[in-house]
Amino acid sequence: MKKTARPILLVSLLSLLLVMAPSLRAQGHFEFSAHYGQWSLNLLGGLARDLISDATKSEIRDRILSNIQGSYPGLNETSYNQTVRFDSSGHDFGFGVRFYPSRNGSFSLGVSVEQSTFKVLPSVTSQMGLQDSGTSQTATFDGTAAASAVIKATAFLLTFRWDIFPRAVVHPYITFGGGITTAKALDDSTLSYSYSGQLAGGAVTPQTISGSDSKTLRQLKDQSDTKFPNFLPFLQLNFGLKAMVTKNIHLLVDAGVFDGFMISGGLAVRL
Repeated sequence: MKKTARPILLVSLLSLLLVMAPSLRAQGHFEFSAHYGQWSLNLLGGLARDLISDATKSEIRDRILSNIQGSYPGLNETSYNQTVRFDSSGHDFGFGVRFYPSRNGSFSLGVSVEQSTFKVLPSVTSQMGLQDSGTSQTATFDGTAAASAVIKATAFLLTFRWDIFPRAVVHPYITFGGGITTAKALDDSTLSYSYSGQLAGGAVTPQTISGSDSKTLRQLKDQSDTKFPNFLPFLQLNFGLKAMVTKNIHLLVDAGVFDGFMISGGLAVRL
């Protein structure tokens, strides 16, 4: 399947629902909504965290070694250890349409377009062992690095929702679904980092080694052996509350899994 086939399929489904709206409304009703959420990866690991961890390790290691070999071309890496700790934040904004097959039923099917920005903030502690190929003398590099990975993704989601006690003015609901990003997510996402540490040992003059750089995830994919997916999958599992403002206007607030932990709020208009 071509890279754009799945997003086009979801958009086509949304278009089909809108075209069929007059006949479907005779049996049920549509609900259009917009929502905004705040996101954190700290609750869960997930693909994004593993992806950034692998990319950070290879990119920073290679940059440190290249920097050292600029002054000491005879030094070669003999060992490398890296510890990565994560913090994260982000936000999501989306539009969606849901169809309730029954006027007073609890089940609904939804399609939405999400614009997400996830910031993953890895802090790195690294130690590299080196040896001079000519003299066999050794050296070590001990340092730290701070990085910022900004993942920007447009995702298309298909979700299923069950409203509990749907006739109540305020009632709970459960949403489950998933989707994928467009292939352009890697092009729009960046990894920026800076590092600094001490180089010491018999093979060198003790000194500080530092540097910084910024690359897109697409560049990292093309330049390294790190396996990057063509798409980032999204899984959604939310528990929320829905409050009726008027017969056709509802407020929503929910919390749950969205490739991490997300709390969001929104407005829905029922037709």
